[in-house]
Amino acid sequence: MNDKRAVDALLQDLPEVLTVAEVAELMRVDASTVGQWAKDYGLTVITIGPRTRRIRLEDLREFLLHSDEHHD
Repeated sequence: MNDKRAVDALLQDLPEVLTVAEVAELMRVDASTVGQWAKDYGLTVITIGPRTRRIRLEDLREFLLHSDEHHD
């Protein structure tokens, strides 16, 4: 499990719902990487219509807290 304080500090002051682009920018990765996290590692993404995806802050927090436990 990753350090809760570090994750919480990273996420403080962010809105409750984020776009994929916002998550990608925050984590300094490509948006396609965020999609891979959802597909391969269980990051919960809310899909609205055919092209709109959003990530709840609480889901991102849980993913980041446990992301070091995911292995190929």
